[in-house]
Amino acid sequence: MKKPTHQWETRQHRAVRRAEPPGGAWADDARAEAFELHFADGRIGTATLGLQRQEVDARSAEDPDVVHAMQCWLVARGARTIALVDDRGTTRARGAIEVDALGTRGPVPARRVITLAPSNAELVDALGCFDRVVACEDSSDEPPEVARCERLGPDLGPDLDRVAALAPELVVSSLTVPGMERNVTGLRARGVPQLVSAPRRFADVLEDLRRLGDLLGVAERAAEVRAALQAEVARLQSTRPATPARVYLEWWPRPMYTPGRDCYSNEIVALAGGVNVFEDRPGSSLEIDAADLRAADPDVCFVSWCGVAEDKLDVGNLVRREGLAELRAVRRGHVFALDERYSGRPGPRLLEAARRMRAAILSAATADR
Repeated sequence: MKKPTHQWETRQHRAVRRAEPPGGAWADDARAEAFELHFADGRIGTATLGLQRQEVDARSAEDPDVVHAMQCWLVARGARTIALVDDRGTTRARGAIEVDALGTRGPVPARRVITLAPSNAELVDALGCFDRVVACEDSSDEPPEVARCERLGPDLGPDLDRVAALAPELVVSSLTVPGMERNVTGLRARGVPQLVSAPRRFADVLEDLRRLGDLLGVAERAAEVRAALQAEVARLQSTRPATPARVYLEWWPRPMYTPGRDCYSNEIVALAGGVNVFEDRPGSSLEIDAADLRAADPDVCFVSWCGVAEDKLDVGNLVRREGLAELRAVRRGHVFALDERYSGRPGPRLLEAARRMRAAILSAATADR
């Protein structure tokens, strides 16, 4: 399967990101991106999107799905509001984005299910319904029953035509990282029912369990799972250290990516007894450089690279980077590997990440005494 060349699609157009960043009034917005909108009749429209404001040409704005597509782009980057105007200055959409409204309902209870992220497979499994899953994307590895499922391609580029051909009654999709808007808009364009998951807090994971339990017809089981997880959160909160450690959590080494203000990781770090050193920066996933990390100077670093098995995580990779040997965490030997199957998947196993991080933070504090 070829890697998709478009950023999102609707029933009327496909959006292709321009290689060059937008200039002019957008030059100071580092997160802004410019797009060409390719319509079926050959017409090409334009759009420029940033986290705080968005603009589309007036004719393209007549596409009834354009607001949905841009909401998906925003949510995948941690935003929860839209401020869309056209090039004539007319407001096309403004206000809060309801994540639940980005999906579409199918028959209830859903008996034939597809999951498009590892965390979504784990949500279905937590509700005791994985026997209904007929296919999933390539990186799902839990529960063991995924071995019998048809694989659909990578989570950022699954074969959506194959998804539609399998005629699911429900697809559990995600908007947790940039690029996943392609999946959500593509399923909508094909008329496939879906529940969209996009948690920014652990409470959102609990809400996903409730919503999914309703659609699968297992609301009682969902309530039991939620209660057990809430009890564990309360336990972790009640035993947090008095002074939080300053934590750097690395999702990717080159370029360096880490969670920002609008990410569930902040709460997990807090439950572990720390504070994310980049929690004040907007967005869910941030690109930083060595100078940023030196300025933050964390007490503890966690290497938790997306899609990399725990035994392949190389903490020395961070230690050896130019300019990072002077970090407090590096000097004191407080750089740890953290399995991204827990820290990088916004599902029921997030609390295991908090427990593992806490053990490392406590060991670092003990060593410093």
